[in-house]
Amino acid sequence: MTDPLIPPGGAARGLRVVALVKQVPLDGGSGDLDPVGRLRRTGQDTEMNPWCRRAVTQAVRLAAGPGGHSTAVTMGPPRAVDVLREALACGVQSALHLTDPGWAGADCLVTAKALAAALETHTDAEVILVGRSSVDGNTTAIGPMVAELLGLPFVGAALDIDVAEEGGARVLRATLQSEEGRRAARVALPAVVAVAERSCRGAKASSDMWPGTDRIRTVSRRDLGQTGPVTSPTRVTGARRQARVRTPVVLSGTLDEQVEQALDLWQSRTEPAAAAAREPVPPRRRGTPFERIVALTGPPETAEPRALLGEAAAVAAGFGARVTAVVLPGADTRNFGAWGADELLVLSGDAPRSAAAALHVWIMEHGRPSALLSSARSWEREVLGRLAVRLDSGLMSDLVAVETRADGLGPWLVGTKPSGQSTLAEIDSFSSVQIATLRTGSLPLRTPRTDAGPLPMRQLDVSPDPALRAGPLEPDANYDALERARVVIGIGQGVDPGRYAELEPLRLLLDAELAATRKVTDTGRLPHSRQLGVTARAVAPELYLALGISGSTNHMSGVDRAVTVLAVNHDAGAPVFERCDIGIVADWAAAVEVLCAALDKRRRLTGGLPAERGD
Repeated sequence: MTDPLIPPGGAARGLRVVALVKQVPLDGGSGDLDPVGRLRRTGQDTEMNPWCRRAVTQAVRLAAGPGGHSTAVTMGPPRAVDVLREALACGVQSALHLTDPGWAGADCLVTAKALAAALETHTDAEVILVGRSSVDGNTTAIGPMVAELLGLPFVGAALDIDVAEEGGARVLRATLQSEEGRRAARVALPAVVAVAERSCRGAKASSDMWPGTDRIRTVSRRDLGQTGPVTSPTRVTGARRQARVRTPVVLSGTLDEQVEQALDLWQSRTEPAAAAAREPVPPRRRGTPFERIVALTGPPETAEPRALLGEAAAVAAGFGARVTAVVLPGADTRNFGAWGADELLVLSGDAPRSAAAALHVWIMEHGRPSALLSSARSWEREVLGRLAVRLDSGLMSDLVAVETRADGLGPWLVGTKPSGQSTLAEIDSFSSVQIATLRTGSLPLRTPRTDAGPLPMRQLDVSPDPALRAGPLEPDANYDALERARVVIGIGQGVDPGRYAELEPLRLLLDAELAATRKVTDTGRLPHSRQLGVTARAVAPELYLALGISGSTNHMSGVDRAVTVLAVNHDAGAPVFERCDIGIVADWAAAVEVLCAALDKRRRLTGGLPAERGD
């Protein structure tokens, strides 16, 4: 049993807390490049990253009480001082502004090194808080990288946070939210903690309340002892507008007529898509190769790693390499050879900090791989973020596509990720090890190998992390099912949460899974694991049925690879009708009722629906 930090007869003792905050373009920015190839940040309206606002709120709360102190830290150009002024207005007591022309265009690794150096030199933090991610590129690497550089444990995303004493030492207890579910955790301090969206109300203050800069200390590269040119190992090499791949057909007529037309159009689109040939997984490589691609397949309770291993095999073919699949205890590896693996490396434990350390030792003993790839889930993000620090390599995060290119110096990876409004950024790395996290829901499923047999297997010992104790996972609404679903029903704010039960007959008829926009999951109406969009999950169903969804670019990027997007909205001017394939202008509840009747009738007459006949 732990006791809260309340001395007899006294107030709660405060913590020394740092909140790392970031200035981001309002609405995600344009995604355009400046003349020297960096994402354009100037000339745009900016704000504090919405998820950093939660870190500020928690920093002020945890620092309250005798001995406590809260500091906000940001890195950015002179105008980034505004996020510190707002943090001060929200109750933070002091601030550090890391700013220097040499840091312009810094990637995650350079940023993490500067932040870690500043924290070590200018603070004595017991808790370092970060937002779960950032809305201008879904960068989740800073927290794990800073933790690795400072030799600290990392936990996140934390929904609720409290601090207690165990054996005279302070520990932090939290409920951690991941893509797969929730678990309770206890971590010894000092530690780095990512704060979840729904953990608290985000700190916010109007600009007329912001104080001056007298409590803000400016820190340059020279102040941190950093000299010489700054070279970021990853870079943005281009940006392009997302090509419009859909030609919306917004229907007219009675609701019954619109539904019948919509179902006909869905069937006409589904059957050719089902017949289209998939790219095969490249043949298995045998013998002793010169190169290796390492693919972290993640916790066994997550979605099947089929898409990841298929992509890793395609990358390996470009490098003339074989694929080493890193797996955790309990993983079902029977199909890994068919999906793209050439050999297995089985870890004995799942503590991320220890796994990164063990993998680093293994890499040093067996040679650096050409690439390290994983899905973009919490466990893999932390392990690869820590490995990027240990290998001094760049990290390309949350890619929706990756390809191998070659020149006279050999092959390298080029990745694509959403950046700004309807913009895709092209990213590469000139590190000796190419490291990337991939959004597997955006990747194609390749035709499995037919000649796959048993795979060679090695074991790697991973010790527990003494600073971290985590409870069992409480799965979050069948995480795997959404990624495998052939039909997904998306729920927006236009659907009354008190009437969600009315969707169940339609869900059963379509054998569909439910998903939602960020605004819906932020209210807790559906689990966080059901959120789709640029900062959440991406899926590729045969049908995405969007109900009461306005159609923001951020959300619709999560269903870019859906074969057919059918939108239902009562507002004929909703942006979703510019980003769908088929549009029905109607009240969602009325449309659901008519859809159920029409689908039931078709099933009785034809024996199946398009998605069911597509195998």
